[in-house]
Amino acid sequence: MSKVMIVDDSGTVRRYLSQMVELASHSAITAESGEKAIALLEEYAKKDSALLPDLIFMDVLMTPGISGIEATQKLKAHPNPALAEIPIVILTGIGEQDIASEALDAGALDYMVKPTSTEALSSFLDNLRKKLDRLLNLSARSLKKGAGLVADLSNENLPSLLQMLHLESASGYVTLTNPRNRQSASMHIRYGHIEHLVLVDNSKGVKKRLEGEEAFHTLINWSEGTFSFGRANPERMPKGKPLNLVALLAAVDIKEVEDTRRPAESPQPVGSLESYQEFKANLEKELLELLKSATVGQLFYVRVKEKVSVLLKVMKGAEGAFHLFQNEKQLLAFIQKRAADFTNGRFMEISFFFEEGYVNIRRIAKADYIVLLSPDHEKSGQGRLITAQAATLLKKAALERRNKRVTAA
Repeated sequence: MSKVMIVDDSGTVRRYLSQMVELASHSAITAESGEKAIALLEEYAKKDSALLPDLIFMDVLMTPGISGIEATQKLKAHPNPALAEIPIVILTGIGEQDIASEALDAGALDYMVKPTSTEALSSFLDNLRKKLDRLLNLSARSLKKGAGLVADLSNENLPSLLQMLHLESASGYVTLTNPRNRQSASMHIRYGHIEHLVLVDNSKGVKKRLEGEEAFHTLINWSEGTFSFGRANPERMPKGKPLNLVALLAAVDIKEVEDTRRPAESPQPVGSLESYQEFKANLEKELLELLKSATVGQLFYVRVKEKVSVLLKVMKGAEGAFHLFQNEKQLLAFIQKRAADFTNGRFMEISFFFEEGYVNIRRIAKADYIVLLSPDHEKSGQGRLITAQAATLLKKAALERRNKRVTAA
């Protein structure tokens, strides 16, 4: 059983989160402000470090008193390593993600968006329990004792693993292998910073070597493989130029958006112009291939005008195995309503979480959207990648068909 501290100025939030922590067979400690949390932690540290929590959930904005960001900074800079090493997850409200990114820079391990309605509460608590189990199973305590770490990337999140090593100021060698993709990588980490990163890619039958940021962006797409970290003396390790981990992780989201905005390179038309039915069948086959990395899910290509129409639809899993909506008509009504959220141009994609799963909607043109439905909250990051890849695939296919039509004319 692990101990979890909940820091929030809302008694309701503290009560619900405490109940969820206890239902997950862990014990909960609560504090109503950042100042009281720090004072309580210092008191525990003086008595017995075994009393300290293994994980802290911290509200990002609390009144009165210091914010969650300030509290995180104070804890991470604390002279007592036992306090500085406790992993922190920031709790934010809708629209506070920019503030949460500051907290991640300050040393927080992750963040979650709090529900704004009673309807969303059960989904949030379910997500919380999954995140709680995953973070406590990352073996942060074993790292403090000087051990290494081995993780299965089909169950663990690579950015969280790297962020944890960064927060621990760990030094050592990381090896990553992905037999299915025929890729492997090595990484040197000194005092929590990646100073050397090389990835060898044999996926296309020709050995290709990637380094630095280019290698990182390939690694971040892995949905399976093995992560192995072994400690080493940092002063005996070869020194290199540190990569900015926070900037790299932020660049992943930026790159996904830019890849869908950037026009695909004009390919040379090949072969004759196939019929629309053949074109559609080929697209469906390629989209289904993208879903292979998902547990089970449905992918829709939708056009929203006066009416909403489904241009393409693919599903992985048995018919009827997963439905967030009672029928397709209800889904299309939901998409039409949410399309208004994209009109101001601020968002390229939005995810909506429900108790039974989540919906990821990505805009790829003025009236066109890619929509992914999945029951697996834990792999929502993977779902985002699938919708981004699907958007790029559809743009490229449409451009190729247009070029073939022009050539044929």
